[in-house]
Amino acid sequence: MKNILFKLILSLCLTTLVVSCDDTETVELNSNSVPEITLSDNTIMLSETNADLDALTVTWTDPDYGFDAAPDAYKVLIDTADGDFLSAESVTAEIPFEKTFTTQELNARLIALELAPNEEAQVQLKVEVVLSPFKSVFSDVVVLNVTPYPALVDLSTTWGIVGDATPNSWDGPDLPFYKTDVENVYAAYAHLTDGYIKFRENNDWTVNYGEGATAGALEGGGADILVTAGTYYITMNLNDLTYTIDPFLGDVWGLAGDATPNGWDGPDWTLFPAGNDIFVSYVTLIDGALLKFRLNNDWGTNYGDSGDDGTLDNGGDNITITNTSTGNYKVTMDLFNQTYILEELN
Repeated sequence: MKNILFKLILSLCLTTLVVSCDDTETVELNSNSVPEITLSDNTIMLSETNADLDALTVTWTDPDYGFDAAPDAYKVLIDTADGDFLSAESVTAEIPFEKTFTTQELNARLIALELAPNEEAQVQLKVEVVLSPFKSVFSDVVVLNVTPYPALVDLSTTWGIVGDATPNSWDGPDLPFYKTDVENVYAAYAHLTDGYIKFRENNDWTVNYGEGATAGALEGGGADILVTAGTYYITMNLNDLTYTIDPFLGDVWGLAGDATPNGWDGPDWTLFPAGNDIFVSYVTLIDGALLKFRLNNDWGTNYGDSGDDGTLDNGGDNITITNTSTGNYKVTMDLFNQTYILEELN
């Protein structure tokens, strides 16, 4: 009972260094109670091939707090070399005095700090010992030299754009919508011709949205949406059932070629930016035919194969679709690493 009461008193009173209440004992926090932090390695190059393997173990000592402490939590804080830890990545250790990061877990924290992939950088780490809701003790800072790898976020959704204004008309497969940083709000870049579009799920008419009673409003099974030819940034907000179709004047990467729905003349099948100079799309490609990546529906900037399968080259060779039949693909273009992936989907 005394230990429970003592911890309650400590939680309420430990905003200062001295705890003195009506109980019979006075407790003073040892001002030298600083955990000593150690890293299993001070220089690490992370690789996606080792995503599930352990990359770094952080350990720390249990200092003399001047009383029998029972901390609420232990946290490892990670910040950029010039950071002040106010916006640091914080990871709670599942056991006292140790936290092991897998490659994927550590890489995700580094990318969240906006470190450039494939470039060595320095980050700061320190341990926070949470003694109560009102008091924490921090270790000294240690430095880690680390090289993260690009993290491709899965932005795929079940939603798409269908219609005679799209490359595959009303039969699909539909132009894909991608996730945004707002739940249930989706976005797409699209080259459209004069005609009509609707939004639907799973390339099927079971769940579809069209124009509602007012401009910009969506309605289940609503009217076809009239569009004119152009390049657009389209959003669909399922939180309030609205949509936007705005002309897009920025750079858009796309797929051109007789393997693609619109052939060599375009408009190109658009790729969606997934971060870190990585672009993705989902498309039906024709077996035995050719494709290339190009910018803004123009041959001024285009990429093909370098001759080493899977590697891009500016103005390189046409890429041949070599699987046994026409099929649906996930296409990934990584401009940072100058690579591409054609992944056939079931």
